[in-house]
Amino acid sequence: MVIPKDIPLSSLAKEELVKRSSLLAIKSKGLMVTQNPDFFLQKLNDAREAVDGCHFWLDIIHDEGWIKKDILKPILEECDEISQLFGMAIKKIKPNG
Repeated sequence: MVIPKDIPLSSLAKEELVKRSSLLAIKSKGLMVTQNPDFFLQKLNDAREAVDGCHFWLDIIHDEGWIKKDILKPILEECDEISQLFGMAIKKIKPNG
């Protein structure tokens, strides 16, 4: 990643972004291997939380201007879309009441 190495917050942002994106990949993969509705719902919630965490750190990177806005804008938009998709899936399968 091409964010500054000499700023402590940028190092933390990089570490957290790698951690959250890895977690998103792991949780998303877990969605494909279960047929238990409760486990599937938990994995959806976990995956949505991970993508929202990625968005949080990307927002910081964006706000600090560490990466050009035209590069980050489509990534942030994709994070929003993925989070919304997970949210719609959660609403659709979550038991009422």
